[in-house]
Amino acid sequence: MYNAHMPAKRTPVSRFGLQPPQLPKPVFADALPGVTLADHAEYSGLVLAGCSLADQAAQKVCFDQALLKRVNFGRTRLPGLQASDMRLEACDLSGAQWEKARLRRVELVGCRLVGAKLLDATFEDVLLDHCEADLALFWSASFKVARFERCRLREASFLKAQLPGVVFRDCDLSHADLREARLAGADFRRSVIDGLQVSLPDLRGVIIDPTQATAVAALAGLILRDDDEPPAPA
Repeated sequence: MYNAHMPAKRTPVSRFGLQPPQLPKPVFADALPGVTLADHAEYSGLVLAGCSLADQAAQKVCFDQALLKRVNFGRTRLPGLQASDMRLEACDLSGAQWEKARLRRVELVGCRLVGAKLLDATFEDVLLDHCEADLALFWSASFKVARFERCRLREASFLKAQLPGVVFRDCDLSHADLREARLAGADFRRSVIDGLQVSLPDLRGVIIDPTQATAVAALAGLILRDDDEPPAPA
C-alpha cells in the first residue's frame, strides 16, 4: 500500500445531490514526484500535483481518498481500476483505457477525457464537471448515480450503457451514440442533443425541455413548422 502521509480528511460538501468524496486535506507542493503504478497496488491518502503517469500500465490498481491536480493519465492502461473518495482537477485522461473500472464518490473537474475508453465501467456518485470528453467510449458502462455538468461529449458513445436517472446539464452531446442504452429518467435539459444516434423507443421516459423538441422530432423524420409558414414546394 502506498500511503502519502495520510493528511487529514476534508469535510465533504454535497453537490447536485451526489454523495461527495471524503478527501485528504489539499497540501499541494510544487512538482510533487510522480508515482510508478504497480499491479494490485493500493494508493491511500494520495495527494499529487503537476506530475505525469502517462503511458503506464497496471492491473487492478486501487485509489482511496486521493486528491489529484494537473496529473497526466494520458494513454494509461488500468483495467480493473478501483477508485473511491477521489477528486481529479484539470487532469488529462486522453486516450486512457480503464476497462471495468469502478468509480465511487469520484469527481472529475476540468478534466480532459478525449478518446478515453471506460468500457464496462461502473460509476456511483460520480460527477463530471466542465470536462472535455469528445469521442470517449462508455460502452456497456453502468451509471448508478451520476451527473455530467457543462461537459463536451461530441461523438461520445454510450452504446448499451445503463443511464437511468443520469443528468446531462448544459452539455454538448452532438452526434453522441446512445444506441441500445437504458435511458429511462435520464435528464437532458439545456443540453445540445442534435444528431443523437438513438432509436425513438429508447427515448421513452427521457426528460427534455421544449427547445429540444426539434432535435427529437428530427430523429423521427418529422419537420416542425410554424402555423403561418407555407409548405415547401413539391
